[in-house]
Amino acid sequence: MATVRLYRHPRCARCARFARWHRRLDWLHRFEDSTGVSPVGPMRLGEVVVQDLRRGTTLRGAAGFTLLCRQIPAYWPLLPLLRVPALRRRVEREFCGCAGAACALD
Repeated sequence: MATVRLYRHPRCARCARFARWHRRLDWLHRFEDSTGVSPVGPMRLGEVVVQDLRRGTTLRGAAGFTLLCRQIPAYWPLLPLLRVPALRRRVEREFCGCAGAACALD
């Protein structure tokens, strides 16, 4: 049963690739992704929003990634690293969207 839903932009190849990785690593089936309209409204290319399905809260940026990491056991080693300010800022930039070629696959 899914406990978190990741909303991603439907035309972002990078987001689709990340969603496939999350799905592969989620052996407890707690994660699902959606290209539908998120609870916070339309998203920019590359933007990701994570919704906690149990509580109904919706998180963006590093807070959303932290929630995702808590649900997928393969990511548990990353949780302490998200307290490092430089890494947290990097995650914020990655989850808040991109422009142009930054979202394209190499």
